[in-house]
Amino acid sequence: MTHKERMTGTVTARPSMAAIARLWGACLVRWPLPGRPGAALRHSASTRQLVLVLAATEAVTAFVFSTVLPPVVRPVHAAAELLLIGAGLGLVASLLRHPHTVDEELVVLRTGFLGEVALPRAAVRSVAPVVRTVPGRGPRPVPGEPGAVACSVEASLGVALHLDPPVRLELAGHGTLDVTTVYASADSPSGFAAALRGTLRARSAPGS
Repeated sequence: MTHKERMTGTVTARPSMAAIARLWGACLVRWPLPGRPGAALRHSASTRQLVLVLAATEAVTAFVFSTVLPPVVRPVHAAAELLLIGAGLGLVASLLRHPHTVDEELVVLRTGFLGEVALPRAAVRSVAPVVRTVPGRGPRPVPGEPGAVACSVEASLGVALHLDPPVRLELAGHGTLDVTTVYASADSPSGFAAALRGTLRARSAPGS
């Protein structure tokens, strides 16, 4: 493959805090609605579980604490607690409403609210389970591993996507990278691999 034929992907940068707050609110409202069609692959299970536990604990603690507050203060305390708990639930909803997706054209790795990476499906040759920790959040380079990028809301990563040919990504603050490996979080690495195999069969089917 020549330089001109090099495959390129896209990186969506982390939005502003105000945009994240709006996203959390919108996802919380839409939580009961059907999610994305097709091969939707959940991620960030440990973050979702941790935030849900913290939100439940905060709700119980807030209720108990409100009983010892003066009546005049209770409405303000209740409003603050509702905002705090709502933010936690909105975070969880954003992760559930923005799963990874795989189709015949693109593999999109999402973080829910910290940006995403879209890769040409034809460049993703394989996916393998890994146990890896990469500091930071959102799309970011992997220290000490040239040609590798991580995309997750967690530091802990569970899958590695191997790219051939390399995919050119424009990473904010780090310039242009020719990427051969992308690490991500996935609740089910085997499910991710199955989704990739499914698109490969669809691409190779007669008439496709």
